[in-house]
Amino acid sequence: MKSRYYIEGLIAVFLFGITPIFIKEVSANAVTIGLVRLVIGASFLFFIAGNKNLKKLTKKDWKALLFMGLAFGGHWITYFISVKLATPSMAILSVSSFGLHMIYLNWIINKNKPSPYDLIAVLIALFGIYLIVPAFDLSNNLTMGVLIGLVSAAFFAILPFIHQRNQQLDSMTRAFGQYSFALIVFLPISFESNWDLTQQDWVYLTILGTVCTVGAHTLWLRASTVLPPTNTSLIFYLGTPIAMISSFIFLDEAMPTQKIVGAGLIISANVLGVLISRRKKKTQSR
Repeated sequence: MKSRYYIEGLIAVFLFGITPIFIKEVSANAVTIGLVRLVIGASFLFFIAGNKNLKKLTKKDWKALLFMGLAFGGHWITYFISVKLATPSMAILSVSSFGLHMIYLNWIINKNKPSPYDLIAVLIALFGIYLIVPAFDLSNNLTMGVLIGLVSAAFFAILPFIHQRNQQLDSMTRAFGQYSFALIVFLPISFESNWDLTQQDWVYLTILGTVCTVGAHTLWLRASTVLPPTNTSLIFYLGTPIAMISSFIFLDEAMPTQKIVGAGLIISANVLGVLISRRKKKTQSR
């Protein structure tokens, strides 16, 4: 049942929403965070995926896993930098733009032209994002963080299409490949990592590696593989208000009325997207 994957997607998005808090608070830099999370994720999933399953993979399968890893690695390094430069809520706001990328990618790759209702739902969400983002200034870290986050969104939007085309591979094997080959992006810049960390830093990194990597990304991988791209993008927008609330509670980030209104519009867009999806199913079943 697809309802199961909607639930998994929602759980993953909740974890995505709180993840930037740990990224912002840990003193490790973006490279260190990526290396630790990928090693934990790849090691954990190696035992789940099983060495026997990996031996059965064809050259085509390994090539698909390589592309997954490179796209994921590009997404992560830019996302971590975005969080460090900007704020958790602004970083996830930027990555939320991946829905726009998915619309045109779905049109180009799958020849699925978006309906007017799909576009309206996304436009409502985008207007909510517009209300939340302050005036841009290229000379400050906030603007640079947002721009780098937009690049991260482009990488993130590519992933569901690669996974959907390789559904013959079980989700755990794809997750293992995604984490393992993402190390290709991080290893060449590993000299930039910093390891002078406190005990609290290691606690945060452990949470990031297990709950926020193995848990959140594996659930999202499963959900984004099965669910339609438009629905996937709309669900992901929920991570924005979650990140905002978390930042307000734990990091004392400012929460003016304009931000709250924007978050409300984003949630409304998600509700509209679900209603549109249900209506389409009822129409098709008649």
